[in-house]
Amino acid sequence: MSELACFAIRGVIEGFYGTPWTHAERLDMIDFLQRYEYNTYFYSPKDDLYVRERWMKPHPQSSLVQIEELIARASKGSIHFVYCLSPGLSMEYSSAEHLEHLLKKYSEMYQRGVRHFGLFFDDIPMHLLHDADMNGFEHLADAHVQVTLRVWERMNSWPEQVKLVVCPTQYNGIGKEPYVIHLGRHLPQEIDLFWTGRFVCSPYLTDGDAIRFQEFTGHKPLYWDNYPVNDLAMANELHIGPLRHRDPDLWNHSAGYVANAMSRPECSKIPLITTAAYLRDPIGYDPEAAWELAVKDIVGKEDAEAFLSFADNVQGSFLCEMESPRLLEAFLTFRFQFLQGDRQKAVQELTLLFHEMEQNAHQLLGGMKNQKLAQEARSWIEKYRHWAKVGQSAVALIENGTSGRIPQAAFHLLKLKQWLKRTERLPEKVCGQVMKLFVDAVMLEVKKTT
Repeated sequence: MSELACFAIRGVIEGFYGTPWTHAERLDMIDFLQRYEYNTYFYSPKDDLYVRERWMKPHPQSSLVQIEELIARASKGSIHFVYCLSPGLSMEYSSAEHLEHLLKKYSEMYQRGVRHFGLFFDDIPMHLLHDADMNGFEHLADAHVQVTLRVWERMNSWPEQVKLVVCPTQYNGIGKEPYVIHLGRHLPQEIDLFWTGRFVCSPYLTDGDAIRFQEFTGHKPLYWDNYPVNDLAMANELHIGPLRHRDPDLWNHSAGYVANAMSRPECSKIPLITTAAYLRDPIGYDPEAAWELAVKDIVGKEDAEAFLSFADNVQGSFLCEMESPRLLEAFLTFRFQFLQGDRQKAVQELTLLFHEMEQNAHQLLGGMKNQKLAQEARSWIEKYRHWAKVGQSAVALIENGTSGRIPQAAFHLLKLKQWLKRTERLPEKVCGQVMKLFVDAVMLEVKKTT
């Protein structure tokens, strides 16, 4: 790999909806970023009232003390601390008073050592809300351009050079949308624009799309990748699989790459290690190899095998359509052996698989070395354990039913229904549809024979 073949900005953003990280978790994450050669941390938790809903209000003194500690820790680790404000829910863009509130909060952070700032207009209506703004601006993009230019002009008067990143209201698409074209063509190139790709959660990020974005807007996109974040509609998914489907030449056509993490920081570290591997060497990046190394690093060698077996069943996301690939392969092998080969061997192998699943779950729930990871993933591991019990009952039903032991088969059918009912009450996404399809096939055979 050429030394130049990596991303200029390699960042993580705390930009999810939900309970923000604790101060201790942020300090730990900054240390983690430094170890894995990230260079930027964006402070922008959606549910921190003082950067979004109450953006005009000063941070409480206790919060300021913590932010100062974060700034110092980031500086020590050569990590750029980016202080972000999201004023769009209530800001009157034509109001000089509102503009001064915005600049005052940025200035206070500048005085504390911050040199990188974010001005975010994401997740707000695509039209002007205040009468004064409707009279003062042509449209929303015009308002955002004028406010950004005024902020940038003031920042440029400060003694030391600063950087500014803008998150547009329309932050996904092909880059040809009127709003983002106006924004890009009226803002100086040194102001980076966040972009999530064609979709809010983009299955692919391609260099072709990045090139077109620059052609339309005059800016290289700064990618805000909504992986591994799992907020809102994705809350039942656990995004601990590796980063996938990002072009190896994307670094050459973008301003940088920023991963939006989960509210579960310890779980986030596994995919973030794979992302770090991609950012350092996008050309040589191998998702599966990077993932195994990441699991061993965060989980520990003692628990890595059990955790990988579990994690193989929670990879489903907008990046990965293949759900429980090893389990699916086991079911296909069982079906062939049961119908065409050695029935006893088929039953024994599937019984062993489900017992191993249960043992893995007990190990991860009870004796895992990384207890913080175990706690964050607990509800998904518990669902994995439930599916193991469902599988054990299903195989016992098959074994007794095909051997003519009707009372025993009836007992295991009852157990199967009980465990299935308990399992389906749990909302976490584990095994996708693979276990359900297996159970449905078993129940269909039962129905045929009764």
